[in-house]
Amino acid sequence: MKKRRSLVLLISLAVLVFILACCVALLYYSRNKNADGKEQKKIGTVYMTMNNPYFQVVDEKIKAVVRSRGDVVVARDAALDAERQKRQIEQFIAEGVDAILLNAVDWKAVKEPLQSARDAGIPVIAVDAEVYDEDWVEATVVSDNYHAGVLCARDLMEKRDGGKILFLVQHTNKSAMDRIRGFKDTLKEAGWPYETVAELECAAQLEIAQPLVEELLQTHRDIDVVMGLNDPSSLGAMAALDAEHLLPDVLVYSVDGAPEAKTMIYEKRMTATSAQSPISIGTAAAELLYDVLEKKEVEKKVVVPVHLVTQENVSQFNITGWE
Repeated sequence: MKKRRSLVLLISLAVLVFILACCVALLYYSRNKNADGKEQKKIGTVYMTMNNPYFQVVDEKIKAVVRSRGDVVVARDAALDAERQKRQIEQFIAEGVDAILLNAVDWKAVKEPLQSARDAGIPVIAVDAEVYDEDWVEATVVSDNYHAGVLCARDLMEKRDGGKILFLVQHTNKSAMDRIRGFKDTLKEAGWPYETVAELECAAQLEIAQPLVEELLQTHRDIDVVMGLNDPSSLGAMAALDAEHLLPDVLVYSVDGAPEAKTMIYEKRMTATSAQSPISIGTAAAELLYDVLEKKEVEKKVVVPVHLVTQENVSQFNITGWE
């Protein structure tokens, strides 16, 4: 009798172990297979900062595309720290992600981790910010940043015959540099006379730009124009200018097309912004990534058009949202 009970117990335990093993296998399968039954891919995204609604929209669109494929996204915020971003890329490599989407803090500083990714066979797509050597990545998706600066300069030349300009810059970011370069080149080629009051390095952040401009205004109030690398920096400058009652006499230009900037343009406080499309940037980057993973031939550089939003045409745009 005891032997029979022991046998029944052993069989029951064996059945239980078998059931548990099946459950574990099914759980593993469900976690590692997408809706089509294919091996689930893990995509790593690394942003220079998430303290900017623009990148939040880019991230949303990337996630939407990746999740529609049944794959997963893991996002990292470098918080404008180039060394931290390098470690984040290396961590993704160690984890064996299938691909990386990179929005570089410093376009030169990422060379070593990108070489490591290439050695590991992990493709990298540069998103919204170019890297120093295009061969470090499989492809790049960016706005037409140079033209964004050109559009702002053309509008300025229609409104003024010359002036003193304050530039808000970010010298570690190729996209930011291209915008300012497009602006300056256009003025110079047209022979439009201007004087540079200052170039303030503001890391593209409102919280950094505002106090820098406040300090500058203590000694230089004779500013006619502000050209900011992006909307947050220009909005920071506007806060400082407004406190000194210098708006709207000072013309303020920018790049992004953020809802806050378009509202300021509508209220005739900001002059113009060259609107990017984070919706298009994020979607295009994710779709391009899958083309790379599927070994399709892709363009080395995808350039997304920009559009100038002014006080004259702002009603034609979505003021409360992104383009």
